[in-house]
Amino acid sequence: KIKHLGLSFHDKAELLEEILTEYPQIEVVQIQFNYADYEDEAVQGRKVYEVCRKFGKPIIVMEPVKGGSLVNLPAEAQKVFDALSGGSNAEYAIRFAAGFEGIFMVLSGMGNMDMIRDNLRFMKDFKPLDSKEMQAVEEVTRIITSKNIINCTACKYCISECPKNIPIPDLFACMNGKKIFNNWNSSYYYSVHTSNGGKAGDCIECGKCEAMCPQHLEIRKLLKDVS
Repeated sequence: KIKHLGLSFHDKAELLEEILTEYPQIEVVQIQFNYADYEDEAVQGRKVYEVCRKFGKPIIVMEPVKGGSLVNLPAEAQKVFDALSGGSNAEYAIRFAAGFEGIFMVLSGMGNMDMIRDNLRFMKDFKPLDSKEMQAVEEVTRIITSKNIINCTACKYCISECPKNIPIPDLFACMNGKKIFNNWNSSYYYSVHTSNGGKAGDCIECGKCEAMCPQHLEIRKLLKDVS
């Protein structure tokens, strides 16, 4: 009875690759994709997108505005968009997502008629972000991801030494997302990364991770904050 089969994906890129290899009959993949999550280690927006492209699967985008978080920006970031040609914050976020090759559909949550009119305005005659707009998006991303975050580069040296198999960089990425956006995404992805154990509270404070950390982070203390 099923004529067309797709899936909504909330996990790591390597798992998506495994799924699409084992189930080639999957026709379309829905992923969380926006400029704030593009290089985020918890969500892996870029990596998941690249897996979809590798397998030639059309992509449906969810959370292009990150649950509305990319509309309500810090004042410093807002100034960057205000210096452009007058588009809305939602416009820059949605056009970013829609401008990539292979994007079949972008889902946008609209709560009133003004939001509907705004989306129709810039999608009716769609144009990808130009170079100036893309630079602005990159600057806004830099600003919002620099707000009181853990400066982990996700090198993952710490994981190889952890006796409790805690995915430390992933949990730090979730914590950063929580600090910046304070929405449901961070808690959800925390549960994804700890579904097989290795929660922040499992740390036994052996200190092996800190000995390996190129950034000299106080990982034991930070894991207490995450927990």
